[in-house]
Amino acid sequence: MAKDHVFDLAVVGAGPAGCAAAIWAAERGLSVLLVDRSKSPRVRPGECLHPGIEALFRDLGVLDQVLAKCQVRPLARTVFVGEERRVEYFGSDAEGPWRAFHLARAELDDILRDRAEHLGVTLRIHRSRLEPVVSGGRIKGIDLGGQMLRCAFVIDATGQSAWLTRALGRRPVAASPRMTAFFGYRCGRMFDEQMFLADAAGWQWVAQVSQDVVNWTSMHFGVHKAPHPPDVISSLSPCGISGGADVTWRMAPHVAGPSYFIVGDAALVTDPASGNGVLRAVMSGIKAASNARAAIAGQALETAAARDYEVWLRRWFVADVDRLVSMYDSLREDWQTPCVDSRVGRQSLPLLPSRSPLTSLAY
Repeated sequence: MAKDHVFDLAVVGAGPAGCAAAIWAAERGLSVLLVDRSKSPRVRPGECLHPGIEALFRDLGVLDQVLAKCQVRPLARTVFVGEERRVEYFGSDAEGPWRAFHLARAELDDILRDRAEHLGVTLRIHRSRLEPVVSGGRIKGIDLGGQMLRCAFVIDATGQSAWLTRALGRRPVAASPRMTAFFGYRCGRMFDEQMFLADAAGWQWVAQVSQDVVNWTSMHFGVHKAPHPPDVISSLSPCGISGGADVTWRMAPHVAGPSYFIVGDAALVTDPASGNGVLRAVMSGIKAASNARAAIAGQALETAAARDYEVWLRRWFVADVDRLVSMYDSLREDWQTPCVDSRVGRQSLPLLPSRSPLTSLAY
């Protein structure tokens, strides 16, 4: 086999999770293949990024490019729960107040892809069938349209399509009733740059994502038809795309194993009220690349690297689920009915033991 067809990592999916994994690994000398279905980033919501992502952008070498594109950086969000109104500031440190990042996902994806390619990551665009190559209980590489590309580890960053989980004949485990979030855009300005409104019907999120564009996202309990946009922006004209997504809480039954890791939304999904989708995507990509590198370098057993990642990500999922359950229980007692499957509940995803052989590798 030609030498240029052998990689340390094959990352499938070039969104924030996949690009973060590719960049982190390439910065540390690993050979990386990055595979995606489209050369151009897709337009999608997820423009409001937690202030904590700043340190990750700095580590990935893209902070300056992100700051150059950010037109809106709020200090706080306004929260309405029932009749209560409060302003939640993101915090501060010795350098000053923390600010969120509002950045179009297509622009973020472009920045991350450019950084990956600059570091020597091999980008392959594919429209043919993609399959994992499994032998002896391990993934040896990927079959890309009949071409075998070998690698030490595969990282699945394909988002909600959950490519590897499905290719291995598995199904994500649900931990909530069926939930659908809808989104859209309006042209204009609003007074508060971030607003979260929640009541017994569900919640609505409204954010000024650029100087003249407002994004809205909503999730109503038991509702799976597109709603009207929030009243607070009803006077603004529609612009851009709109759509919906299945945001039922779910997690892959195994997010790591012999020679593979699953990151971002391919690994787990919670509804957008958890507020950290892109942050979690980037962190999981970095964590997976870090653990893969440890195994490749002989610093950790492959089984220990997989177990450490599984424990780390499952803890995050359980914490998000517990926080969301607490919030929704305060809005209405019957929000969990009807359930997707009465046999499935949070008990199906127990918290794994906290003792980990790789705690020193946590990012």
